[in-house]
Amino acid sequence: MSAEDTAAMRATLDGLVREQSERRALRDQRADEIKASSQEFMTKQVQTAQRYVEHRRELGQRKTKSGWSTDRSHAQPGNTSAFEDDSVDMAAPFGSEPPPVPTGRDTPRRAPRTRPAPADDEDDAFLNNRWRD
Repeated sequence: MSAEDTAAMRATLDGLVREQSERRALRDQRADEIKASSQEFMTKQVQTAQRYVEHRRELGQRKTKSGWSTDRSHAQPGNTSAFEDDSVDMAAPFGSEPPPVPTGRDTPRRAPRTRPAPADDEDDAFLNNRWRD
């Protein structure tokens, strides 16, 4: 190997090392930019979440002031709603009594049983057309 070849190789190697360090610097700079933008985004998200929580608290206070509260700790012990009372049959309509049970001659007779029509294997199940005649 000659001195010229060695110098050319060394120059090429120096160029590659310089390019690699420049790329590393650009990559680190881009990573810092991404980190900063994500930090800014997360800060905005936290601020939005805090505003939402404050808004929900304010709505809760409004409901309590206007009597919308669902908290039953302040309710009187004997004053329960139909939803909390286990003795109320919620399946029955209001104001109706169960229908009388038919007995004796009032009992309806059953319809006579009919046999199902035999299945026709040649009929198309969906179109009711015959495949072959």
